[in-house]
Amino acid sequence: MASYRQFCGGGRLLCTVLLLCAASLPARPAEVYQADAVKAAFLYRFTGYVDWPPEALNQNSFTIAVLDGDGVAAELSRVLAEHSIKNLPARVRIIHSIGESGGAQMLYVGSAYSGSLHGLIDAVGTLPVLVVTDRDGALDEGSTVNFLLDDRHLRFEISLPAANRASLGIGPALLSVAARVLGAPP
Repeated sequence: MASYRQFCGGGRLLCTVLLLCAASLPARPAEVYQADAVKAAFLYRFTGYVDWPPEALNQNSFTIAVLDGDGVAAELSRVLAEHSIKNLPARVRIIHSIGESGGAQMLYVGSAYSGSLHGLIDAVGTLPVLVVTDRDGALDEGSTVNFLLDDRHLRFEISLPAANRASLGIGPALLSVAARVLGAPP
C-alpha cells in the first residue's frame, strides 16, 4: 500500500507548488485560498496516476476544463504554468456549460455548480474525460473522483465503474490513498 509520501513524490513537489501559489496570491481568506490551492494541486497530481487512451492524448495540449470553480481554476493556472502533463503543454479552460468542454481530458466541476450532475455526466457520456467533482454524493451521480472534507482535511473518493465507462485506468497508488473506492473488489 502506497503512503501519502509516495503519492506526493516525497511531498516536495506539493509543498513547492503550494508555496509558489501562496507567494503570488492577493489577500483573501486563508481557508478559501488553502482549499482552492490544495484542490488545484490534487488535480495536477491526479494526472500522473491516471491512464488515458492514446487517442485522448492525441491533442495539442492537455486541457483541464473547470465549471463553476473559478478559484480552483486560478490556482490551477499557476500550477500548470510551469508543468506539462503527459508530455503535452497543460492548460486550464474555464467553461460555463458542458458544451464548452470539447477536447478536455479532465473536467473539474466546482462546489458552486448547482445543475444536474446526472445530466452533466450523461453529456460527457463515454468520452475519455476524468470527471472530478466537489459535492456530497457525486460518485453515486456518476463522477469519477470526488473531493471530500474529512475532519477539516481534504480527501477524495474514486468510482471505478465511472473510470471504466470513460476508458480510464486508475493507478493502484492513487486507489490506495483514496478515502473510498466505489466498485473495488471486496
